[in-house]
Formats: sequence, structure tokens, C-alpha cells
Amino acid sequence: MPSHEADAATVVDLSPEQAAVVAKIATGYGAAAPRGWLRIVSRTECTTSNESAGRVAVQVVVVETPNGLEQDYFRTPRDLYFVVADLLDELAAASPTQTIVFDLVLDRDRYSATVTNEEVDLLDGMRDETTWKPVHQYLERNREELERLVG
Repeated sequence: MPSHEADAATVVDLSPEQAAVVAKIATGYGAAAPRGWLRIVSRTECTTSNESAGRVAVQVVVVETPNGLEQDYFRTPRDLYFVVADLLDELAAASPTQTIVFDLVLDRDRYSATVTNEEVDLLDGMRDETTWKPVHQYLERNREELERLVG
């Protein structure tokens, strides 16, 4: 999933414990996904700075239906809300900028998660090519790849 320019973002290395929490989140998201789901795409921004502490997530799920692929909103399952919040707060607090972006792409059989120190543009109300659109237009932008996954 596209992100800010590489020089503007620093990838955060996760501890083994944090990586285990990410695996738990991925497993939980998959278990909560609707029937026929193909991919979940999530971007969550978090900051712990005094000026703008908070979190915002943009999440979608791509589902295989009799009418073809469809995209819908996806919500963090209730039982994972605080697991996600606690992990992101911990990562943001440890960041030199006190801000992080957590990108997760989850397929039925694998996932990719990236944590970076970035500006928190969604929290500031920016909906652009680097924040909101790559998630909300995911199916439109990646239809060929997703159709190949279906077979």
C-alpha cells in the first residue's frame, strides 16, 4: 500500500512480543471477516503527543460475491479494540515523533504489517493520495491482482 515518501517515513522494528500481538490482530481480523472475504486493508494512525493524542483507522474488506468482487467497510472486532489501541499507543509513545502509522494487508493465508513513523495526516483531516485513497479505493486500484487471487 502506498505511503509517504520513503525519506519521510522510518520503518519501526517490532519486538518479538509486539510482532506476536500483530499476529493476534491479523488472526482476529480474519476470524471476524465476512463470508467470502479475500483481503482486508487497514491504515491506522496514532499519536500520543499532547497536542493531538488519538487514533484514526481507515479499513476495508474485499469480498468475493456471486456478482464479482465488492469492497465494504471493515471494523475492528470489539474483542481486539484495546489490543490494537494498546499496541499502537505503545509504539507511538516510543517513537521520537510520538506518531506512527500501522498498515496491515491481510489475505486468507498471509498478512503484511508495517509500522512507520510518519505524519498523522488522517488525524489532521487530510484525505489524499497517501492516506485515505489507497484504502478507500483499494479494489478499484488493485482489481487485476485481486481477480488473479480468486482464480
